[in-house]
Amino acid sequence: MPNSRSPPPFDSDLESSLYFLRKLSVDNRVSPTLPFTISRSTRRLHEQSSIPATTPLFSPSISAGLILCEGIGDSSGNRQSMPSNRYMKGYAENYHLEIVMGNFGSGVPSMSIWGNQDNLFDLASILEGGRRPDLNRGIGIANLSTSIGPGTYGKNALLAQPDYDIVLLGKTEGGSLFLQKMLSGKDSTITYKIFEAVYKYPFDLMTDGYGCHLFAKLIQSCSMNQLGRITLKITSQSELFYKASVYKDGARSMQKLIKVLVGSPCISLVISAAYRRFKDMMFSKEASSVIIKCLGTLDEQQNEVLYLAAMNHFRELATHVRGCVSLNNFINEMRGPRRGGLLDLISSHAEFLSKDPSGNYVVQHVLGLGDLKYSEKICSLLKGKFEELSLLRCGSHLVEKCLKSPGMAHYVVDDLLKISDRQFLHLARHKYGNFVIQQALRVTKNGNISHHKYLLEKLLNDDALKVGFGRHVFNLIATGISDD
Repeated sequence: MPNSRSPPPFDSDLESSLYFLRKLSVDNRVSPTLPFTISRSTRRLHEQSSIPATTPLFSPSISAGLILCEGIGDSSGNRQSMPSNRYMKGYAENYHLEIVMGNFGSGVPSMSIWGNQDNLFDLASILEGGRRPDLNRGIGIANLSTSIGPGTYGKNALLAQPDYDIVLLGKTEGGSLFLQKMLSGKDSTITYKIFEAVYKYPFDLMTDGYGCHLFAKLIQSCSMNQLGRITLKITSQSELFYKASVYKDGARSMQKLIKVLVGSPCISLVISAAYRRFKDMMFSKEASSVIIKCLGTLDEQQNEVLYLAAMNHFRELATHVRGCVSLNNFINEMRGPRRGGLLDLISSHAEFLSKDPSGNYVVQHVLGLGDLKYSEKICSLLKGKFEELSLLRCGSHLVEKCLKSPGMAHYVVDDLLKISDRQFLHLARHKYGNFVIQQALRVTKNGNISHHKYLLEKLLNDDALKVGFGRHVFNLIATGISDD
């Protein structure tokens, strides 16, 4: 004998879904006095199904969920029968919807994209993988396939959603992919709907790991007018522009925007926003990449204000632990006469920057460019300071860089040969200075043999070189001096 509690057979999964929703509403676990409303979309489902007119009205959240099932049928809009051996599933071409029934614990039956308010079972979890029906867990829509196509059913569901719900959807892996596919369909209605949602909350998506991909797709899909609107929205809020840029995904979104805006007058809005927060952005690894993207993508004229900003703030940037790296990257991307102007400024302040833990790396970078004009200026300004610099951790690296710069070694060696033997030996036994002496021996071996001999004479007259850090110099001499 069949189980009396088994549900009756149904002609379609849609009827099955409505039956179980009706059953839930009259179950003794649910208060019969709860308020219910019904949308026109849900009423149409009632009219199309064979469920009796006594089927209860559903909450707004239930109606929102049912919209996803609306209009299931063939391309002509006619309803199709669905396999009855599937439990409460609605299928359409390129569209997979699984409805999970149960109770979230609040006692209120709810089926919606975002679920009931007590549990926030949202489409984020839906699109990231659902569960099989479990009567003891809750009502929600689960397992909306990430392979969903831009069909009629997806469109109807999307257009019914509030703007911020679309933003939340875009911040999930499956939701982001779904919305990108919807944009690929090039439906102006869909593009407008997604654009208006993103326009209200652009920074939410731009700084999200999944949302940034949706943002990138949207700015490629929207019209020039829409692109101008969202660019103005993003760049007009300097603080948010900056804060978004310091996040990896936010910086990536900004870079995508710059790429899309090439050739558009709206690019000036991005340049202006970057200029207003130039120093702060250059202090950040991620935000500075947005400025570097401008330099590498746009022409000299468009980047002029950024060049001027770098020249105005070069000392602050050069002496900042992160700003010095950003400034070096900035120099690499500069083009035109402004580049020479910035290099000249740095070279002119070589003495000050060489003693700074961060600034010395900027001076080293300029030396590494191999431009004799600036190398000569730096070394001439540091003449008489090389012994002092050699005793500093950061300074010793800079002195070595001067020694290895073409044609600049004589500035350092002349300085070292002028100091007393006691000072010279102290330098050779120093934990940082010994590296400078080793480098001086290497570069003079083939470059200036007379200087090389003078250096050896100063070193080999004292056995104290064999102990402490001096042993590194002694071993170099004893094993033969290579040219590495």
